[in-house]
Amino acid sequence: MTAEYNKRNKCEWIEGAAALKHERFEVAGALFDCSDDALLTQEEVARKLDAYLRPALAASVMAPEPAPTERKPKRTKEETVNVDSTE
Repeated sequence: MTAEYNKRNKCEWIEGAAALKHERFEVAGALFDCSDDALLTQEEVARKLDAYLRPALAASVMAPEPAPTERKPKRTKEETVNVDSTE
């Protein structure tokens, strides 16, 4: 029953952003996809904040790294062809 008392709606989480040690606009950005009357726990809000503030880390965890591709060696200055030369 205590889990139900720990849930708050979107506006209450935004107003109480200091309890999460974040700015109000950060909490609002993290909860942009939630409806105004949806009840959220602190863990859900913290997870959304982490994904919102660190999108590269969340994406790297979800998506596997691509396989390394074989690179062509760079041409040196001597190997490049100058089409404007008169030689």
